[in-house]
Amino acid sequence: SLAMGTSFAGLGLLPFPEATALGYAMPLLTVIFAAMFLNEEVRAFRLTAVFIGLAGVVIVMAPRLTVISTGAVSPAETAGALTALLAAVFAALAQVFIRRMVHTEATAAIVFYFSVTSTLLSLLTIPFGWAWPSPEIAVLLVAAGICGGVGQILLTEAYRAAPASVVAPFEYVSMLFAIVFGYLIFTEIPTRQTLAG
Repeated sequence: SLAMGTSFAGLGLLPFPEATALGYAMPLLTVIFAAMFLNEEVRAFRLTAVFIGLAGVVIVMAPRLTVISTGAVSPAETAGALTALLAAVFAALAQVFIRRMVHTEATAAIVFYFSVTSTLLSLLTIPFGWAWPSPEIAVLLVAAGICGGVGQILLTEAYRAAPASVVAPFEYVSMLFAIVFGYLIFTEIPTRQTLAG
């Protein structure tokens, strides 16, 4: 729930491709956390790839951090970058927890309790200005929920079948979709730093 909330906040403060690119710190952090908390073996090749990936995250974040950037950066952009990175940390921890739970819990139970917990915690945001969605937005929200639920089921099953450090890097395929959808839907062109990262 914390990962989802901070991810949505980051999306509101950054362009879609950049927020997505920063979210890709999650698979990298999952590999590190899996080695730390699950005692999974991470060989030198994968560990080298993780550090190269983290360097890419720094490249994407650098223009948004007032400490590093030489240009004018708004506080909202800096907050967005840090929020997106925090979302990646929470999501990576969630993946590690899921990997541990699949040994004792059914996939349906994990997804059900995740959905219930997320829904209940989301209700705490009511005082911050909820708006009743239009029918079009309601349909999009339901579609997003269904896609997210199916994705959660598939991801949970993947963690049942393979170590977290193996499954996590496959999430990078969605980066291509984020760039394409960001351009086609929001007319957002990723920066050179985002593409390089």
